[in-house]
Amino acid sequence: MVDIFTHQILDMIDSRDYETVCEWLKTYPNLRVISRDGSVTYNNAITNAHPRALQISDRFHLLKNLTSYVTEYLKKRLKPQVSIQAVSQEIKEVKTIKQADENRKLTLKEKYEKIKQLLLEGRRKTEICRSLNMDIRAYDKLMAMTPKEREKSFQTKNMIMHEEKVKQKMERVKEVRELKGIGLSNREISKRTGLHRKTVRRYLDENFNPVHAAYGKKRNGKLTPYMKAIDEYLEKGVMGSYIEEKIREMGYEGSSSTVRDYIADWKKRRKRYYDRSREDGTKTETIKRENILKLLYHPIEKVKKISEKQFEMICKEYPFFEKIYKVTWEFKSMLTEKNINALDKWMERARNLNILEINSFINGIERDMEAVRNAIKYEYSNGLVEGCINKLKVIKRIMYGRCSFETLKMKTLRLEKMKLFN
Repeated sequence: MVDIFTHQILDMIDSRDYETVCEWLKTYPNLRVISRDGSVTYNNAITNAHPRALQISDRFHLLKNLTSYVTEYLKKRLKPQVSIQAVSQEIKEVKTIKQADENRKLTLKEKYEKIKQLLLEGRRKTEICRSLNMDIRAYDKLMAMTPKEREKSFQTKNMIMHEEKVKQKMERVKEVRELKGIGLSNREISKRTGLHRKTVRRYLDENFNPVHAAYGKKRNGKLTPYMKAIDEYLEKGVMGSYIEEKIREMGYEGSSSTVRDYIADWKKRRKRYYDRSREDGTKTETIKRENILKLLYHPIEKVKKISEKQFEMICKEYPFFEKIYKVTWEFKSMLTEKNINALDKWMERARNLNILEINSFINGIERDMEAVRNAIKYEYSNGLVEGCINKLKVIKRIMYGRCSFETLKMKTLRLEKMKLFN
C-alpha cells in the first residue's frame, strides 16, 4: 500500500486472498481513493472493507490487457513472416543476391587477389568494397599489412591446425629416421615407437609426404548434384516438401533433414532481400510479424522497420489487422483524452468485430465498469506502486532472498520512515 500524496510505502501483506486483504484494509478506516489493477479479489475486498471508497482501475493494466488479447489474436492470423505486395525501393535484384552469396564464399586471399585486379583496372576503393561486399575498414586493414602479416592472415583455423599436425608428424618421422640411423631394424623401431611396421616403412621412404592426400579437397555430399535444381525451385517460391519430392524423383537418396537444413540456410542468407513472384506476376516482400505487432504499442513513425507505404499495404491485404489497429488506438486515445462518453460506443464497435479475444477484454471491463470509468475520468494510477515494487525487488536481492517476509517488511518500512526525516 502506497500513499498517493506522500509516495510513501505504508504497509505490505504477503497474501492475495480475499479474507486476508479485506481484514487488512479494515485496519485503515481513512481510505477514500484506491487505485488498483483489475483483480476481482481486490475489487470485492475493497467493496466489503470500504464500500464508499472511490475505486480506480489502473490505465497501464487496462492497456496491457487489451494489447495482450489482440496480440494473441494476431499471432493466430499472421505468420511469423508476413508477405505483402512489394512497395520498398530497397529490394535487390536476384542477380545482386547471387553475387553477394558468391563473394561470401571467397577466402581472404581470393578477395585480396580480386582487389589487386580491380585496382589495376582503375577502380576506386568504395567501388571495390561494394562489388566484393567488403567493409571499408576491413579493406584498409588488409591493404595496410606487410606481405608477411598478410600471408599469416590468409591462414584459416583449419590451415593452422593442419600445419600443426604436419609438424607433429614430421617430428615422428625424424624420430623414426634417427632410430634407423643408429642401426635398428624396422621391427625394433616399431616396438619402441608403437607405430605399425608399414607406417615405419612409409616414414623411411625419402618421397614420404606428410600432407594427407585428401587435404584441400572438398567431398561432395548426397545433396550436391541437386543443389542447382533446389536453388531454381526456391527462386520460384516452391515449398520445401514439393522440392524434396521432385529431387527424390531425380534420384536423391539422402535424409529429409539434409534438404530442410539446406533450404533453411538458403532462406536465412536471403531473408533480407528474398523476393518471390505471385501467380499474377506481382513482386512481394516480407515483413516480420514482431515488427507489425509493435504498431499496437508505438505510432507508425516510431516503428523504424515499417514505412507508411508498407503499413498501408498491410492494412489493404490484411483488413482484420486494420480493424484491430483502429480499435486499440481508439481505446488509447479515449484514455489520454479523458473522453469518458466514448466508452460505451467503443465497446459496441469492438464487440461488433466478433473477435473472441476482444470480447473477453470487454467482459472484463463490464465486470469492473465503475473503476474503468474512474480510470478515464481521474488522473490517479498505479505508477507509484510499480516504482515501489522495483525498490522492493532491489532490497530483496540485497538480502539474497534468505530472510522472511516480516524482515523484508520491517526493513522496507523503516527505510521509508528514514526518507521522510531526511
